[in-house]
Amino acid sequence: MDFMEPQVDTILSQDREARQKCELAKEFENAGDYEEARAVLAGFWSVVGERPNVTGLEPPTKAELLLRVGSLSGCIGSAHQISTAQEFAKDLIAESARIFSSLGLHEKAVEAQTDLAICYWRVGAMEEAAVWFQEALSRATSVENRVRILINKAIIAIFSNQLDEGLDLLNQAAPLLGHIDDHATHGRYHMQRAIAFNRRGGADNVDRALIENAAASFHLEQAGHRRYLARVANNIGFILMELERHDEALEHLNKARHIFTTLKDSGSVAQVNETRARVFLAQNRNADAEHAASAAVAILERGDEQSLISEALSTHGIALARLGRSQEAFESLSRSVRVAEMAGDRVASGRTQLIMIEQLERHLSPTDLLKLFIEADERVGTTPDADTVERLRSASRITIAAAQRALGWTIRDFLNGGSLKEEVRRYEAELIKRAMNESNGQVTGAARMLGISHQGLCEMLKSRHNGLRAKPPRLRRRSTRTS
Repeated sequence: MDFMEPQVDTILSQDREARQKCELAKEFENAGDYEEARAVLAGFWSVVGERPNVTGLEPPTKAELLLRVGSLSGCIGSAHQISTAQEFAKDLIAESARIFSSLGLHEKAVEAQTDLAICYWRVGAMEEAAVWFQEALSRATSVENRVRILINKAIIAIFSNQLDEGLDLLNQAAPLLGHIDDHATHGRYHMQRAIAFNRRGGADNVDRALIENAAASFHLEQAGHRRYLARVANNIGFILMELERHDEALEHLNKARHIFTTLKDSGSVAQVNETRARVFLAQNRNADAEHAASAAVAILERGDEQSLISEALSTHGIALARLGRSQEAFESLSRSVRVAEMAGDRVASGRTQLIMIEQLERHLSPTDLLKLFIEADERVGTTPDADTVERLRSASRITIAAAQRALGWTIRDFLNGGSLKEEVRRYEAELIKRAMNESNGQVTGAARMLGISHQGLCEMLKSRHNGLRAKPPRLRRRSTRTS
């Protein structure tokens, strides 16, 4: 029996080594040093897309290593825009969550579910991310887990334009922060508050956003978290751009780009380039904007973060349109709409359709303009932000003017005493009525004629034009099968 002891000692030593490496790798990951975290795990794992070596490890250690590799793969995949990295990360993290749950290690399972939600968020699957965050929050009891979930769940709400919900989640996290002695967590909290206040708009909220960003910078400097510091610099640049302080905005954006470049974080460099392109557009430096946006698209298309790709394509499309390259602009903007739809971000796809109306009005027929407007109005939802509301108004004016020119109406004839919105609805109703008549009252056929989805037309008939449905939908015959 004695000859077996060295083998047992070796296995125990390997298990202990794996646990220690996982703890150290997590520290480096939390500090934003992904490559150092990867180096720490050498011997067990090093390549994104390859499973770690878990041979001989005890179940809790195996689950921890799977979690660390999954989480780190998601971070590195985002930084380097590695295709399928998020899917690989999700598989490993989900496996670790199952093991933790089977062992009764519920807080570790919650940690894994939070990382899983973050992977879904990266690829633009907002609904799935929200479900996993909510599941994790319902089970979390530790302060650290609850704060992390609340801060990350707030991101989903903020980027879905549910700003009050996002701020409420952050307010729930606020009293718990006093129990956490981690500057990086405090910095992330203030970063998200800054984004929420800036999206609210208005001078007071913009001032609050700048104050929150200053607080975030202080904590992140204390933590030595260069990656998050660069994100704050990018966010400040975005705010300064909106305040038309373009030179100052570019200073912050160039600082952010320099940091991300030294970190070899090409994905974040691409995001900064997209913001720089917006500043260049505001300065009417359209060629510079096209170059910056094109560089962003080229990098982001290597990865699988669909929402970021869609945003960059939209900015690139605007730059191309400004340069008079209308066909290329149409293709870029159309791709942006499709990518956002695939990602499940209907609001983003609707905003891009409004941009198409604004930028390409002279190159689109009145019918095409109306189709785009109807779809965009449906997709942006009932609570659009201030910028989207302004785009809706602009697009409605363009659509009406095109219809006026095509039909030979004057504005007075067209408006007929009604408001702009009322007349757009009237024109919309007339086209739907004709399509319904030509399709013998069948919604599917009418939707096809109008170039919109069946679901979209059903929603319009239900909410805005209930009297236009010529006949009730046929009830499907119930199956007589009972088993």
